[in-house]
Order: sequence, then structure tokens, then C-alpha cells
Amino acid sequence: MLLKKTENQFVLSQATETADKEIPVTAESILASSLFYRLKRDVLELVANMNHGVSHNDCEIIKRQTMFVQSQLLHSLYNDPSLQSDLKILLMDYHAKSIRATVGDRRGENLRDKS
Repeated sequence: MLLKKTENQFVLSQATETADKEIPVTAESILASSLFYRLKRDVLELVANMNHGVSHNDCEIIKRQTMFVQSQLLHSLYNDPSLQSDLKILLMDYHAKSIRATVGDRRGENLRDKS
């Protein structure tokens, strides 16, 4: 998950071991270092674990759970003093866009560009 200490320790140990080696840039390495990717992955993982073995006829429940879990993770990240303020602004901007898209979807609006 996003805030797992063991994952951070693993990444730090990898960084020190490979400091002298050139690391190839791959799609996986780019995604693994992306804060937004890790956030979304963690949100989806938590929601999947919450709904394990539960059948839903409507996706609205899963959407609401996803938004709730995302907001809780983002608020905890926002209150983390070790996180840079510019990242906090980006995270809240992402959250605002996500909420707007969800509200627009509920209203039946199409927020995507038709270009």
C-alpha cells in the first residue's frame, strides 16, 4: 500500500544497492514511482478487499466506496508533515477533479472532450 514502511525500506535498500548501476527505465518503473498510480492502486486494492465475496448488482456502491476510500487516503496524505506542499496541492487537485467527474457522471453529464 502507499504508506507501507516495509515497501519504503525495500525501495531504499534497492536504491543504495544500485546507486552505481544504471537502471533501465521501463513502464513498470515509471508507474511504480508515480504517486497517483500508487494512490489509485491502493484505493482499488482496498475496495476490492472490502467487497471480496460480496456480489453487487449496481456499481454505484463500489463507486461510493472508491470515493470514500480515496478521500480518506488523500486526507491522511495531506496531513502528513513529511509530504511536500506542492505534492499536497497536486493531490487535492486530483481529488477535486475526481469528485467533479463522479458528480457529473451521476448527473449524466459527459465531461470528456469531444475533440
